[in-house]
Amino acid sequence: MTLHLGADVGGTNARVALVESSGRLVHAVKAALPDRSVEAVVATVKSLVTQVQMQEHGPTSPALGVGLAAMLRGPLVVNAPNLGWRDVDFGTALSHAVGRPVRLVNDLSAAAWGERLAGAARGLDDTFTVFVGTGVGSAIISQGHLLHGATGVAAEFGHTKVVAEGGRPCGCGEHGCLEAYIGGARLTQWMREAGLDGTPDDLERAAAKGDAAARGLYDTASGYLALAIANQVTMLNPAMVVLGGGVLMRTPGIVQRIRDVIARRSGAASREGLRVELAALGDDSGIVGAALLG
Repeated sequence: MTLHLGADVGGTNARVALVESSGRLVHAVKAALPDRSVEAVVATVKSLVTQVQMQEHGPTSPALGVGLAAMLRGPLVVNAPNLGWRDVDFGTALSHAVGRPVRLVNDLSAAAWGERLAGAARGLDDTFTVFVGTGVGSAIISQGHLLHGATGVAAEFGHTKVVAEGGRPCGCGEHGCLEAYIGGARLTQWMREAGLDGTPDDLERAAAKGDAAARGLYDTASGYLALAIANQVTMLNPAMVVLGGGVLMRTPGIVQRIRDVIARRSGAASREGLRVELAALGDDSGIVGAALLG
């Protein structure tokens, strides 16, 4: 059986794994990314690939699929806010380092594909996947194909605007983006500005206990996210909305709000038969999808 080689490069860690065609993860290794320079990340991924290859689980496919939280055009990273990269030819540099073809894939495209092949959306051809973690990302699968757009940067859901003019600053360099309000990093910063300690799940607990400042911030942030997802349901008519990422996995109240707002505010015809599910593969969605797309 030929195994597929995949990598998941985040803002703080990189993982490399061998994955069966069924989506089962066979072996994975992980390393921190204290240095986020292109050269350091290439060296780390190369080291992880070498470690995985030494396990001798069986023959591997010739290519390496890499999921990356970034706007991508082929091997070029147009903008990766969590890594601080702009217009970087990471794909070519990594391909030379590991000695094999590299396919870069947006991390949410990879996660959506992993969930379609082996997770919550198994077998479904029309899905909308939203992960809220450090940032906010999404992917659209339509009629069994990932939607890439004319220049390869479709489905940048986190950078749709929820405030028409101005708004809070986002890591992408713009203002008023959805990610600026509900992405974990930006929401935590907003909490500190409001005199609130902790993380988004702490915010949910404080809001539930009646803290007025927490309640106002929580309602605004979760409300923007829920309505934005409901609008995409109306636009896309998916069979399933898949929700994941560290923030949503730890805030059941936000997940329930998303379900409620979809039920009230999305188009009735578009939500007919719709299912809203949490990602079944958890943190492995992206690396499984990247390997199989690679």
